[in-house]
Amino acid sequence: MREARSPAEKAATEPAPLLSLRGISREFPGAKALAGVDLDIHEGEFVAIVGPSGSGKSTLLNVLGVLDTPTSGTYRIHGTDVALLREQQRSEERAQTFGFVFQDSHMVGRDPAARNAVLGLRARGISLAVQKRLVGPVLERFGLAHRAGTPASLLSGGERQRLAIARAVIGSPEVVLADEPTGSLDTANGEIVLRHLRELHRKGTTVILVTHDPAIAASADRVVTMRDGTVVSDTGSVVRSGEDDGGRAPESVRDRRLVRRRRDEFADAIADSLSSLTVRPAKALLLVLAFLLGSGGLVAAIGLSESAAVKVSSRIDAAANDEVRANRETGYGSWDEATADISRAKSLSGVRGVGVVADLSASVVQPSTFRPGSFPAQSGFSGAVRVTDSEYLRIQGAKVSQGDAALLDYSFGGPVALLGADAARQLGVAKPGPGVVVWLFGEPVPVVGLIEDPGRDPVLSGAVVVGVGSYPVTDRIAATLVLRTVPGMPAALADALPKALNPAQTSDVKVQTVADLRELKHGVNEDLGRLVAVVSVVLLAIACLSAGTTMYLGVLARTAEIALRRALGMRRAAVAGMFLVEGAMVGLIGGAAGGAVGMAAVLAYARSEGWAPAVPWYAAGWGIALGLGSGIVSAVYPALVASRANPAQLIRG
Repeated sequence: MREARSPAEKAATEPAPLLSLRGISREFPGAKALAGVDLDIHEGEFVAIVGPSGSGKSTLLNVLGVLDTPTSGTYRIHGTDVALLREQQRSEERAQTFGFVFQDSHMVGRDPAARNAVLGLRARGISLAVQKRLVGPVLERFGLAHRAGTPASLLSGGERQRLAIARAVIGSPEVVLADEPTGSLDTANGEIVLRHLRELHRKGTTVILVTHDPAIAASADRVVTMRDGTVVSDTGSVVRSGEDDGGRAPESVRDRRLVRRRRDEFADAIADSLSSLTVRPAKALLLVLAFLLGSGGLVAAIGLSESAAVKVSSRIDAAANDEVRANRETGYGSWDEATADISRAKSLSGVRGVGVVADLSASVVQPSTFRPGSFPAQSGFSGAVRVTDSEYLRIQGAKVSQGDAALLDYSFGGPVALLGADAARQLGVAKPGPGVVVWLFGEPVPVVGLIEDPGRDPVLSGAVVVGVGSYPVTDRIAATLVLRTVPGMPAALADALPKALNPAQTSDVKVQTVADLRELKHGVNEDLGRLVAVVSVVLLAIACLSAGTTMYLGVLARTAEIALRRALGMRRAAVAGMFLVEGAMVGLIGGAAGGAVGMAAVLAYARSEGWAPAVPWYAAGWGIALGLGSGIVSAVYPALVASRANPAQLIRG
C-alpha cells in the first residue's frame, strides 16, 4: 500500500499550473463581478464553472482568456504575470494559448464557413497557404466540409456552434474557453457540441466550460461553483499522470506555434476591406461619392482657374500691344468736345482708329421691355447701358447681326439701340424689327441690331448700347477715348496724347496703356490660386467629414466582429489597419473618379465659353493623391475607436 503524501510532498511532485489566479477581483461601476478569486488550472483538465446568473462566471472566463483585465490580484500563464505583458504581447498570448467558443458563436455572416473557420489564423497573420492546409481537415472533423462555401448567416444554430469550435481549435490552442456553448441550442445539437468538447479533452486540450446547467457540468472532470463573484466550492484538480499516453497532449498542441507575419496581416486587412466594401455597396458608393465630389471639385477648380487665367492673360496680352485709353479728368461738357478730341487723336502717327465710350447708370436709365409703370412688379435690368459710336465697336472687333452699327452715328434725329446677346435675352427681344423697342429714360427706343460677338469688350454682351449724341449732356460726362494703334506704339502715344489733346494743361488728360495691366496678371493668378485653395479645402473637409461619419457608423455596426477579431488575437494596429485600408481604397477610387469628372467638367465648360482649356498635368494627380490622403484621414478616428475597443465589453454587449 502506497503511503499518503504530505501536502508539501504533493506540491513538490505536482506539475506547475497552466493558469493560476490569486486574489483576482474585477469591479465595474456600481458592481463587483469578482471578489478575491483563487484558482489553479492544470494542463489537460476539463473544468466546468457553474453558478447562477450574475455570479461572475463569464467575467472569470474573460479574465482567464486575457480579454479583460482584473482590478486587482495576480494572474499567471505558464508562470508569467499577465499584468507585465504589453498590449501586443496580450494579443499574442490570446492567439497562441486560447481558443474561444461563445454562446452566440459570433460569426462574420457575410463570409463563408471556411473563411470564418480560419478567422483566428487570419487575425494572427498566418499565411494563406497554411490556412488552406488546415481548414479542410478541421471542417471535415466537425462535419462541415459540405458547408465550406456557405455564408455563415445561412448556417443553422448547431452548425454555427460547431463552426465556432472548429475556429477555436484550428490553431491548436492549449486551452479552449467555452462560454455557455449550448445555451442557445436544442438538446440534440447541445449533445453534439459537448461530444466535440470531450473529444478535444481526450486529445489533450485543456477545456474550461462555463454553464448554469448541472447536467452539462457533470460531463467535466472538475466542477468549480461560483456565487457573488467568489468560488464557493471546487471538486479539485484532476492532474493526469505523465505516463498516461491517452491523456498527454500531442506534440502539435504542446510545441507547435504558428508564425505571425506582418505581410500576411496586411494582406488580410486588404482582403477584409474589399469584402466589407463589396458586401455593403450602398455604403461604399456613398464613400466614393463623397471623395469624388471633393477631388472632382478640386480638379475642376484648378482647371477652371487656370483656363480663366489664360483667358484673362490672352485678352490683356492681345490689347497690350495696340491699345491706348485716354480721358479728361474734368470730363466732357458735350459730345462735340469729345468729337474734337477724337479728331486730334486720329491725327497722331501710328493711330489706326479712335472710338469713344461712356457708361450710364442702369438704375437711372431703367431699361425695360414694357412702358414703365404698366406692370407693378417689373424686374430691374442687371446689365450695363453704354454710350458709344460705331468706331468703338469696330476697333473692339464686335460683330453686329440683323442691323448696322453705323446707325449709332446716324440715327435720323432720334436714339436707337443695339442689344448684346445677354441683354436681349434678359429683355425678351428675339430679333430687331419694326415696332421692337426698349424703354430708356421712360421713352421707347427702336432696337436696330444685336451684338452677337462682343470682341475684346465682354461688357457689350450684357449691355444696351446707344449712339453718341442720342441724349444731350446735362452734366459733364466721363467718356473715354479708345485708340487702336500700330503694334508697339502704345508707349509712344501715351506720351504724345496729353500734349495733343490739351497742350495748355496736360495734367487734365489721363492716359492708360493696357500694357500697364500686365502687372495685374500675376495678382489675378494669385487671387485665383487662393480661391482654388479655399474651395478645395472646403470640399475636401466636407468629404472627410461625411466619409468619417459613415465609417464611424460602420465601426459601430461591426462591434461584434471587431471584438471577435481582438479576442482571436488580432493586434490593435491590425484592427486599425483594416479601417485605414478601407478609407484609403474608397479615397483612391473616389479621387481617381473625381479627377476624371473634374477634367471633363473643365473641358465642357471651357468649350461652352469658347475658352482654350488649360488643365495642368498635375491636376488629376492632385485629385487622386488628395482623395487617397483624405480617405486615410477620414478613417483615422474610426480606426482608433475600433482598435481601442475592449473585446470583453463588446462581446458582453
